[in-house]
Amino acid sequence: MTEQTQQPDPLANEILTFNLTVEQTNHALQIFGNAPYVASAPLIALFKEQGEPQFKALLEKVNNESQTTTKTSGNPS
Repeated sequence: MTEQTQQPDPLANEILTFNLTVEQTNHALQIFGNAPYVASAPLIALFKEQGEPQFKALLEKVNNESQTTTKTSGNPS
């Protein structure tokens, strides 16, 4: 009887890029939140690490657009 050794997956450490809306990301995080902590914590940490800078940039963009709209709307301040 010969023992078979399992070869490592050559794609295991390759990076994938997903483009999700904020709503889709929140939905995925809710699903992860319902999973056992040991299984979901590393994925939640990755979402936070990669998503937080993008979310801050989106907030800044929305705030800047809001301020520009307020200034150009003719409303006296």
